[in-house]
Amino acid sequence: MIQFKVGDRVKFLDQEGGGKISKIVSPVLVNVEMEDGFEIPTLTKELVLDYVDEKAGKIFTSNKNIEDARQSSEKEQTQGQTTNDDDIRIEKIFLSRKGQDVEKGVYLCYVPCDQKYFISGNYYVYLVNNTDTTILYSLFLNNKQGGFVGQDFGSIDEKERCLLATIGNDELESWCNGVIQIMFHKDNSDKVLMPISYEIKVRTAKFFKEGCFVDSGLFAEKVLSVPVAIMSEVPLLLEKQQQVKKEEIIKRLEEKGDVKIVKQTKPISFFDKHLISSKEAEVDLHIEELVDEQTNLSPNDILNIQIDYFKKCLSQAIERHLDKIIFIHGVGQGTLKTKLMAELNNYSFIHYFPASMQKYGIGATEVYIGKNQK
Repeated sequence: MIQFKVGDRVKFLDQEGGGKISKIVSPVLVNVEMEDGFEIPTLTKELVLDYVDEKAGKIFTSNKNIEDARQSSEKEQTQGQTTNDDDIRIEKIFLSRKGQDVEKGVYLCYVPCDQKYFISGNYYVYLVNNTDTTILYSLFLNNKQGGFVGQDFGSIDEKERCLLATIGNDELESWCNGVIQIMFHKDNSDKVLMPISYEIKVRTAKFFKEGCFVDSGLFAEKVLSVPVAIMSEVPLLLEKQQQVKKEEIIKRLEEKGDVKIVKQTKPISFFDKHLISSKEAEVDLHIEELVDEQTNLSPNDILNIQIDYFKKCLSQAIERHLDKIIFIHGVGQGTLKTKLMAELNNYSFIHYFPASMQKYGIGATEVYIGKNQK
């Protein structure tokens, strides 16, 4: 498979003309700059190098060269297609200076194909493995019948990312709702981590707010990233020392003929899905984010559910010594916001301010938790 680079002169396989590669958008997509200065996003499989005679400076690529390249491309697609596709999809992650401080974990990232227009056009969907282990993943998306469809599965080595799909606005709804299951593997390790099941619930409204696409440190471009698993929060299933102790206990029990022990594991807290880092969380209090069916709920029922969930999340944030938690409460008639403010005023070590208007509009509040908690 041809590896293009910026500056290469190329021709189109299925139409006349060509140009110069001005940008590598992804492993399968590049921008081709035409003679008139316009840039055209083009799939790499639809291009062929336009060879140049360095002495004469003339293009000598013939129609036969192009036809040979087309046949070669078709042959690659029919022979060993799975291997080639996997090679294209997997690449090393980009870590900027800011990226050195990104919490180790697994992230689901939506990258606008056109960085000039975040709120329109297509998006690349990546699963990013910013950990020191290999991950095995399985992705399920919600279908229209209320069930799930297995979308993708595979493995991603440490510090690599996988291009899951390129989607349009009409596919956002399905790609923002589903489940990702993660297992962590390392050839030699002193501990075994619990598998993770993460429910994907991303509000599609975020894709139409430029403030939701930020420099994450994991990409050269601005992205909307969702933490699937933060390594510092993933529970341990077993450690080496624990294994030794367990074997000793089992041996003694076998000698006595006692019953076997069933190991119980602590489930992941409901609060983990709201963490955006080890010290920050974001909670959306819109009722559709809290319950699956709200048709039969009265306004008072809805308000009580929102306030109860708010209190549970605030309590978790305090217990875990978070620095900040953002509550998205919306605008409405202001009843929910008034109730939240009254509750927050009960804490002397808590301060709150309106959240970023650019990112959340006027319907969110940032809550800062002080260190002097009593």
